[in-house]
Amino acid sequence: MEDGLEGGGGKEHRYMVEDIVMTPFFNRHGSHKPATLKLHAEIREEGDWVVLETRVKGYSEEDVEVSATPNAISVDLILEKKEDGDVKFHNSYFTPSPIDEETLVVEHKEGKVTVKAEKR
Repeated sequence: MEDGLEGGGGKEHRYMVEDIVMTPFFNRHGSHKPATLKLHAEIREEGDWVVLETRVKGYSEEDVEVSATPNAISVDLILEKKEDGDVKFHNSYFTPSPIDEETLVVEHKEGKVTVKAEKR
């Protein structure tokens, strides 16, 4: 068949899929595309502190935002700056012990972010 749905039309079918993926909907709603970024972190206790370390190679200090609650540390990477709001990748990590979020210390050095917070 000419539409590539049956028979030996594998090539036509491939083009059809590409046409579907590149619809105007996805172009208008680009921020809804699936995330392909993973942010792995190591989190541990060191004495009276909880320490989180993660690699953010390619992101400047201004593109990394860190916040905390008593039970989690969050890391946001700014993927794209826009007038109507930045596009961010967000990940939160549960802490092994409750922390005092007011004592948060963040160091960004050579593509690595280290976050420390005192235990409660």
